[in-house]
Order: sequence, then structure tokens, then C-alpha cells
Amino acid sequence: MFTRNSAHPAQWRLAISHWPAIRPSPAFVLTSKLLGIGGLAFSLLASAALASTPAIIPLPKAMTNRPGVFTLCPGQPIPGVPARATQKILVDSLSLATGQYLATMLFKSTGYQFVVATNGSAGPVRLAILLTTVNALTNLGAEGYELTVAPDSVVIRAPAQAGLFYGVQSLLQLFPPQILSPRAVSGVAWTAPCVYIQDQPRFPWRGCMLDVARHFFDKQEVERVLDAMALHKLNTFHWHLSDDQGWRVPIPAYPLLTQTGGWRTSMDYGLNPRASTAYNSSGQYGGYYTQSDISEVVAYAQQRHINVVPEIEMPCHCSAALESYPAYGCGNPVSYYDPDDIEWSYDLFSLNGPGCWTFFTNVLATVMGLFPGQYIHCGGDEVVNSLDHQWTTYTYDSTNMTYLGISGNNTAKEEAYQYWFSTNLANFVHANGRTMIGWSEIEAYNIVTNAVVMDWTGSAAVAAAQAGQYAVMTPSDNCYLNYCETGSGTTIPSTEPFFIVGPTPSFLSVSNVYSFEPIPSGLTGPSTNYILGAQCNLWGEYVPSPENVEFKLFPRLCAMAELTWTPAASKNYTDFSNRLVTQKQRLAQMGINYNHEAVTQIGTWGPSVATQSPTFTTVTYDITPYVTQAGEIDISFYYTSGNDALYINSVALLENGVQVDIDTSYLGIASLFPSYVSFTEASTYYMPYFVLRLPWYTPGATYTIQASIAGDGGTASNGTVYLVNWN
Repeated sequence: MFTRNSAHPAQWRLAISHWPAIRPSPAFVLTSKLLGIGGLAFSLLASAALASTPAIIPLPKAMTNRPGVFTLCPGQPIPGVPARATQKILVDSLSLATGQYLATMLFKSTGYQFVVATNGSAGPVRLAILLTTVNALTNLGAEGYELTVAPDSVVIRAPAQAGLFYGVQSLLQLFPPQILSPRAVSGVAWTAPCVYIQDQPRFPWRGCMLDVARHFFDKQEVERVLDAMALHKLNTFHWHLSDDQGWRVPIPAYPLLTQTGGWRTSMDYGLNPRASTAYNSSGQYGGYYTQSDISEVVAYAQQRHINVVPEIEMPCHCSAALESYPAYGCGNPVSYYDPDDIEWSYDLFSLNGPGCWTFFTNVLATVMGLFPGQYIHCGGDEVVNSLDHQWTTYTYDSTNMTYLGISGNNTAKEEAYQYWFSTNLANFVHANGRTMIGWSEIEAYNIVTNAVVMDWTGSAAVAAAQAGQYAVMTPSDNCYLNYCETGSGTTIPSTEPFFIVGPTPSFLSVSNVYSFEPIPSGLTGPSTNYILGAQCNLWGEYVPSPENVEFKLFPRLCAMAELTWTPAASKNYTDFSNRLVTQKQRLAQMGINYNHEAVTQIGTWGPSVATQSPTFTTVTYDITPYVTQAGEIDISFYYTSGNDALYINSVALLENGVQVDIDTSYLGIASLFPSYVSFTEASTYYMPYFVLRLPWYTPGATYTIQASIAGDGGTASNGTVYLVNWN
């Protein structure tokens, strides 16, 4: 049985040779050859000559290259024999956890055990990596650090543990990319160039939002995202835990929120049901975290100096909650609330109905008990845009609006009423020692005090900052990673998962992210200090699997890391792109399924094989050259031309002519539809990709794909079939 509920979900991702290979740096290639003719000394000279510009992302504030290289350990321990490294990791009394983290990372990839010992030295110690807060520069702040790499020692010095941790991340990036491998790697020269770095971030908020309400990702899958964030010195994980399609956080006083609201009938969005394994024994789709799961994720994040910001969406996008407790809606029966209805017809909480305020505060009190961070995100998104106007007709709310003196058209009333609600929420959260965050819409009517606005529209932050309120920048045009990374116009590129938003697809390239400036152009002077930073958002409608999550996040999240850390004057996209080549090698070593911007064509279809439905033709494609191990194989049918769509009834995987798996989960349709259909129409279409699983790999075997296809109303259809690295 294949399952996502594994500590290593990437282990089932098929390694296919059409993906760009892990390309070692020139220094590594040369030193490996030199090692082959017998000389570590030669390899060190080669590394010193070639590793002159460390490819660190995000780019440090100040970095000076120095002569020489630091040798961590020999290239390979004796297989099966525990080996202790000559180098030690020394820490002051405050830094033991950071030292142990570094030792663990180094052991995984090098196979050497590094002794971690307490040492009060203020300066370098020969044959040691020293992590210390002694004599640190206080002007570096809580996240700044100094890193000095010499031929016989390393010193990472910082005022606080977060800075030491980030210094460790920079040190790791000085070694060959294989240093990030989760298992021991042989034949690598574990050397780093000598440098001096003095570094600190530009912004205190450097974030990533993951939506788990549309599709559920378990704690191990979330922790993989946290690991990748840590490498990039990102410090805020925004966890979108509830929306119309699912409620993922347990609230003991309201058990139905997860028991009912955590599940729906199907995957929806026209996605292949095989793209996820998040089903319960009754076949329902979804899931939720236990309190223990959340505690583990929060602790995991804290160890990596990442703040977890939970989001509970209110007062809109609440269908999953209202299906569980319809009494907190606007007088509708439970049948009005359907998490499988992705058009959100009825999704507003009542703000003044019986028990509603008690419900809101009880939920938030539980959330604050689970998440110790300063910030609690209370949503506030798209109240007006949802087109649910029941506040104006439901007696409890319409009467309350009259009492509050709220008048005008529906939009004016709803914005003013939401402001009243958001102000009360912010005061409640503030009274509990925390700070509320809300989307742009919380300030459509006026500035909410005691709150931070998360500006996705690009129009709320300036007014908030000028009023002395903090803002986090995340405008959709620069920060929405659910958009396609490549392409333009109205056509989904063949190298990307299908995605629909509104009437046309949207695109956000790496350069689009990198070019973003978090300080709004209309903001000057002291008001700029109220911009906390920025984050990327990954909305999950069309992101059904952890592989797809990683594909969407990277490498664009690398750009977000740099623009929030590095001084604006030091940013250079050409230089960043050059360093990104090495960073992609690091991601590959970690097993991160980043977007390679390339796919392998395994065949085509055309009028000669696309016969009239319901008569289906079987076509065969050879994928033997691309199969190197067991795992998942994703097949995508990409329509290129013609008047009629192509139906794909089933896709099978054969080994030496014997079927080992078949995907008959739905009828795929390859046409122009990704370019123009709405959310509602998408529910009646099925995206033309199929998920197959190879349970074993037999060297020398022949592997083929068999597809059953037919034209829709004729034979005028043409397209290409791809082997892709997403599902």
C-alpha cells in the first residue's frame, strides 16, 4: 500500500532521468577527479581556486572571501564502522541545541559523528566549529550573526540563538550541496571556502503561508516545508487551518468542527483522486491534526526559529464550520453548507446570533493555548466578494446593524459591520496578550487598532502604516505561489500542473517574486518601519499532494527569502540566478521536488488515434529510459490543437507487458479548458493527468504506458503526452 502518511513522503517519488541531474559545482567535479588520482591535498587546492564566490541564498549583508579552505572531515568513513570526526563542535552554555542540530545535519550526510561539547572560548579554537554568544555584536539584533571560516577553525558568533542558527545555515551552504543529504554520501570533498560574513535580515517577518484547508497535509509533510524554510532563513510559517472546504484544528468544546468539518465527499476541483491518500475508512476526503500533532509541529518549528501563525478564517469562508454547527450561521439549515461546493454560496457566520460570540472566543482561546506565538490570524477575507449578503436580512444581524447606526448599500453595511467585528476580535486577542492579524478586508472601512493587516490587495498597508499600525505585504501579483511559474497569456504551460483562477490562469515567475519591493511606493519616512516584511502564499485549491506543494513553492520561495533578508541595494537578479543553480542542487539533495521548468515528452496523439467516443483506442508509450526506481509515475496529456477534446478513459503501467498498476479513477479531458473555465465549470471537467505507482523496480525490464483514448465528437485533436514530476 502506498501512503502519504510517511516520515519521508518523497521516497515514493519516481527518480526519472529526464529531470535535470544534480549538477555538482566545478570545484566538486575537479576535486573528485583529483581524489581519484590520489590526493586530498590536490582537492583542497582545487576547492580553494574554484570556490571563490559562495552561492549563499539569501545573500548575506556583507561577505568577504579569504584565502584557503576549511576541511570538515575526510570524504568517506569506513562503511559500517562508526567514525568520529576530528573536528569538534564547541558551544557556549546557551547554544547546546544549535550545536546538536548542526551535528545531526553533518552526521546524516557525511557519516561522521561530531562531538558537541561546552566551551567558553571567546575566540577560534583549532580543529573546532565554535558557536557562541560571547562578545557578539549587539547591533546585529536577535537574528544577526558573524561567521568566520579559517583553514583550521570556524566561529559563528551571534547575540541570540536565532542568529547562531542562521549562521549555521550559511555555513552549511558553504559546503558542497550534498551536505544537505538525509543519508551518507561518499566521494565528496567536505570543504568550505574561507570567508568572513557579517549578516542580519532586512525585515523581521519573512514568511510562507500553506493552505491545508482545501487539501490536508500531515505533520511530516508540513515539517518538510519547515526544513526547507529553515535553510532559507525564513522565520514565519502561516498555517491556514480553516476555510470553506475543511477545518483542521481540534477544538474540544466543539468536536464536530473536525469530526464533520474535517471531511468532505471528494477531492473536488476536477483533480485526480489518486493525487492524494487523505481518505478515511469511509472514503471521505480530508483530515485534521490532533493537539499532539500541533504541539509537535510547533516544537519542530521553534527548534528552527520559525514562528507558527495559525489562521482561523472568520467571519466568511466558513462553510466547513457551519456544516458542523449551522446554528452559528444566518438562520440556514445544515443543507445550505456544503464543503464540496467550491462557489461558497453560503459561508458567513452570524456576528450577533445566539452563542456566536461565545463560539468565536472559545475557539480563539483554544487556538491561543495551542500556539504560543505572538500572532493569531483571524482571516477576514472576501466578506463582500463572497456575495453572501445575509447579514442584511438575518434578524440578529440586521437589528444589530441598526443599533450600531450602520446604513447604506450592502457593501457599505458589510464593510462597517465587519469593522465592528474585527475591532472586537482584535481587542479580545490583545486582552489575552496576543496580536490579531487579518487580511486586507478587515480595514476596508477603517483602521483596526491592536491589529496587523496582511495586505494581499496592495491597497491596505499604506493607510495602516501611516496610522501607526503594522502590516505584512503579500500582494497577489507578487506573492501567490499557487499561480503558474512559467508561461503567459491564457494557456497553461505544458511544464506546469493545471491551475484555474477566475476566467484565466495567472502567472508568477521567479523574477516577478524577486523584483517585489515590500515597502509600498506611497510610503516614506518613519511610516516605512511599520512594514514588518513579506510572505508568499500557497493557496491549495489545485495543490493536492506534498509533491505539488514543493513544486509550487520552489524555487520561488528562494526569491522571497532573499528579498526579505538582503538589503535592497544588494539585490541583483543575474547574481541571484547564478546562485540559484547551486541552490537547486541543495534542494535536490534534500529531496525537495522543486519546479525544474522542463518535462519529458513520451509521445503524442493525433487524428489517426483519437477515434470517435464512446469507442476508445489503446495507445502505448515507452518510458523505459526514464524509469530507474520504484515510486510514483505521473502522466500528463497536453492538448495542442484541434476542434475537439480528447477523452482519456484509463492509463496503465506495464512491466515487460504485464500490468502492474492502472488509473481508472476518472475520465480525463484534454482540451483548452484550463484557459477559460470557472471554478464551477472545473467541477464538471477532469484534468488530464494520471497517477501510477510502481511497487518495485526490475533492472533491465521494459516499462510502458497504455492509455485508452477517444476524440470528443470527431478526430480533430492533437496533443503531447508527458512524464512529469508533479501530480
